[in-house]
Amino acid sequence: MIKIEKYNEYYEKYLTDLADHMDKPQEQSEPIHVGEKIKHMRETQGLSLAELAQKTGFDVTMLEDIELEKITPPLGTMIRLSRALNTVMSSLFSDKEEQKHYSVLRVNDQKSAPLPTGRASYHSYIPLAADLKDRHMDPFIVKLNPEKAKDVVPSVHEGEELIYVIDGEVKIIVEDKVEILGLGDALYLKSTTPHIVITNTDKPALILAIMYSE
Repeated sequence: MIKIEKYNEYYEKYLTDLADHMDKPQEQSEPIHVGEKIKHMRETQGLSLAELAQKTGFDVTMLEDIELEKITPPLGTMIRLSRALNTVMSSLFSDKEEQKHYSVLRVNDQKSAPLPTGRASYHSYIPLAADLKDRHMDPFIVKLNPEKAKDVVPSVHEGEELIYVIDGEVKIIVEDKVEILGLGDALYLKSTTPHIVITNTDKPALILAIMYSE
């Protein structure tokens, strides 16, 4: 049995490696360009930015910044965009979706998965099952950065989600209630309820977020 001190040492190293991994540019593989995918889908369907804004309720300027990858859209934003574009969110992360029964993402292969962090991004994340077709859950490791936290607006989208804190302290605002979560805490919510998920300190926080949609 591993002693608690040794376990804590392993866990601290894991968190440090994971945080460093999410911050480093991806050298071994091409990063996922969500903005390019959204723009391609929009233009293929003959939609202007103004028309996509009308379908999603998002500002044209924000949509343009997403397509130019000046910002990394939050997960809730991508769910609404994918529905407006008549697709599933997973199609924004991978061109190699396969019809199979399970998906494995090795830690060394996660270098091909992280999204490029935009200049004004609050979130950065790693999709954990981007290659599995026709699934109902989308799991992510999400890094909540303290920069731009004050600019985060409530997210509302279809489905449900589970948030589990891997590291740090997280503030979750659900309607008018505030919940502070620490290491190992979890929160499950109906995503149609307005909610904000941010770090509660001046340091980044890491969460496991699992999004469910029909």
